[in-house]
Amino acid sequence: MDLNQLSDSQKAILKQFRETIKDCQLPNSEDAYLARWLIARDFDIPKAEKMLRNSLEWRRQHKIDTIRDDLKPSEVLTNYVSASLVGRDKTQSPLWITRYGRMDMKGVLRSAKKRDFIMYVVYLVETSIWRVISDPQKYKRSPDTMVQTTVIFDLEGLSMQHITNKQAVDAAIKIIQIYEANYPEYLSRVFVINAPKVFSIAYPILKPFIHERTRDKIKIFGHDSKQWKAAILAEVDPEELPAAYGGSMTDPDGNPNCITIVNMGGEVPKSYYFSCKPDTANKKTLSVSSGSKEHLEFQVDKAGSVLKWNFHCEDGDIVFAVYRKQGSALIPIVPADRVDCQMSPEEGELDCDETGVYVVEFDNGFSYLRSKKIWYAISVESATVRGADGISLD
Repeated sequence: MDLNQLSDSQKAILKQFRETIKDCQLPNSEDAYLARWLIARDFDIPKAEKMLRNSLEWRRQHKIDTIRDDLKPSEVLTNYVSASLVGRDKTQSPLWITRYGRMDMKGVLRSAKKRDFIMYVVYLVETSIWRVISDPQKYKRSPDTMVQTTVIFDLEGLSMQHITNKQAVDAAIKIIQIYEANYPEYLSRVFVINAPKVFSIAYPILKPFIHERTRDKIKIFGHDSKQWKAAILAEVDPEELPAAYGGSMTDPDGNPNCITIVNMGGEVPKSYYFSCKPDTANKKTLSVSSGSKEHLEFQVDKAGSVLKWNFHCEDGDIVFAVYRKQGSALIPIVPADRVDCQMSPEEGELDCDETGVYVVEFDNGFSYLRSKKIWYAISVESATVRGADGISLD
């Protein structure tokens, strides 16, 4: 979308919106970036401001501005998650293909944590945006043009295993929520193709989390390739599209799926799977009753000290957070996040910029039937005795 399409009144609202959020540290200062939030909230400035500020806080908490450099995807994610930028549509926007139906989501989520999978998707989105912004000539883009994306979502191979896998469904819902809250108007069109009958079970589960404006951009097709190829070619030139989807692109060996650009997913070898029995050596135990939470307090006497944690849960997932005490209040430092740590321990560390009492929270409030047993090792280390690799220097 080009900002020249905005009415005079909308342009005036955009100017006012820029003044309203002038205190914000934006990842992109272009008018096209700001217009997204207004369009998503029907040019209601207070609603757009709230949405933008919430997103900026999310970016800060999860260090999204540096994710392209910081995130090092595991081999199972790069080799078995089928999603890649393959070309451009007729508006010169990025064209992505995701072969979700061919992905072994059970294997992926037994070999990578759900959070890591979700953040890998965020990494792919951020990379796509960066590619367009950094190469305006290739994508024929001006500062007044919003970056949008066309996606071919191929469901060939989708089965009940995808739909009944709770972790896969939870991950899909979380990705939709992140996308809706933080990437407004980044979608131009979604072609869902090769949708089997079981998709009629899956879509109603996901639909409530998809904004109506986004739903209007989704076209769903069954296995009639003539139908969906014609629809795709109406918006994508053949030379930008793999031959398997109606275009003319092939791999050097003639493969019409262009697997050198976007992999075919496939079954994840069990050699990638997490061990089913995380190490309990040198760990303490904590029981968190159903519907309740437990707090552990750690005194930090020196600014710059590091709070380190390693924990796993015997009975599924747990919500983990870290706070700093300020009087009677708890100030969030590490935002609450539901962590899958039954098969693989959750590890992390926090640089404590201020002294005081830090509170580690294990929250089982979402579970009304099962208590959770946590195995944990949590410590505070002085920054003066830590080398670059965390080894004591004294």
